[in-house]
Amino acid sequence: MISPQAAASPEHRLRQNVEIGTLCAFYGGLLTEKQRTALLLHYDEDWSLGEVARQYGVSRQNIHDLITRSAQKLQRMEEKVGAIAAARRASAKLEEALALLQQVQQDPKTQGDPQPLADAIRLITETITQIQGEE
Repeated sequence: MISPQAAASPEHRLRQNVEIGTLCAFYGGLLTEKQRTALLLHYDEDWSLGEVARQYGVSRQNIHDLITRSAQKLQRMEEKVGAIAAARRASAKLEEALALLQQVQQDPKTQGDPQPLADAIRLITETITQIQGEE
């Protein structure tokens, strides 16, 4: 559980904004227009709960509940589907493959060594297979 002091920190708020933005990008289509817009106004546009409530003509508590339920729904979807985690794994493999290829390009000693290229090809192939298996 996050302490109230940590929850109020700018770093926590930034992490939460990024997390909600990522969840919306992947699963936002599963929310109603009102849910999606309220989340985006609050997290992306940095509107206060009161400002979002005035926009909709409802209470601040109503918006707090709407945003909380919507964020929880997105988090449950990620727990079930895991698309964000899969994208992050694929990205990490591609970054590793890129580093290997850059090493071959920059280091004359590795230019004659087929192993870094073989490793990069393996990582790229695994990533492609992973992505195709998830479609």
